[in-house]
Amino acid sequence: MNVYFLPGAGIYGGIKVGFQFADALAAAGVKVVMALPDGQAPQWFRSTAPVVDRAAALASLRPDDVAIFSLPQDHAELKATPARLVFHCQGTAPEIDPVLADPAVTVLTCWEQAAAHARARGRRPVDVGIAVSDCFFYDGTPKHRDEVSFMPRRGASIARDVALSAPWLSFTPIDGLHEDEAAAIMKRSRFHLATSVGEWFGLPALEAMAAGCIVLSVPVLGGREYLRDGVTCLTGEPGELPDMMRRMARPEAARLGDRLRTAAMAVACGYRQSRHRVSVGRAVAADLRAALSWN
Repeated sequence: MNVYFLPGAGIYGGIKVGFQFADALAAAGVKVVMALPDGQAPQWFRSTAPVVDRAAALASLRPDDVAIFSLPQDHAELKATPARLVFHCQGTAPEIDPVLADPAVTVLTCWEQAAAHARARGRRPVDVGIAVSDCFFYDGTPKHRDEVSFMPRRGASIARDVALSAPWLSFTPIDGLHEDEAAAIMKRSRFHLATSVGEWFGLPALEAMAAGCIVLSVPVLGGREYLRDGVTCLTGEPGELPDMMRRMARPEAARLGDRLRTAAMAVACGYRQSRHRVSVGRAVAADLRAALSWN
């Protein structure tokens, strides 16, 4: 059996990416269950992946099982079991380097920055990509000219500074919501403000691109393949964002805004769940097949 271990059911992008990967594996004919504390399944997005109790799953691992994990801190605990290990790498925080240094662990990566990080440390990762849930893709919902969506979890002070500089704009946080609710906010918002400086893994900005938002972002590490300054978004240092937002909110910036959001939506289409499942299916048929359990 393939068992994907996750630390909890909270509203974090890494949790959803793990479940989306499990759904894609299932579509490719791979049996996989999710192991979470007390068997509690996330309630803030949709998934068909079955959930079991983490402690029970950990205790029952056998040599012919595969333990998949994305939290690097789980490496030591899972290493002590007889299962084979697969690391679903979702970022490049320093904590992942000991995992990459373990030759017995199969490494999967979700985007190019993470793949480059793994290759620089002598690994040959298998690219499995990421997906944006279908609910985020723009469907013609009327845009509110002065509405800005943002994730306040990291960089709340940056968002506050931008809001204070443009008091006529309405800033709507998306934290703590079901993904359907977050998608509804993004699809009616004209702008999305990404405030997590040096982000290794930033799903909200990509979701906002799919929702047809004009994205203004601080510099990031991961996600630069879709957050392209001047093409799909505008990037600036935190202190530059207030002026950037004011300029983009002016009528004379409408053409630039339309160009950015059109390019962003086109790029985001490459991350549809249907395409992700095809990509994962190809990986399973090639490089990933030997690393998985087929029992």
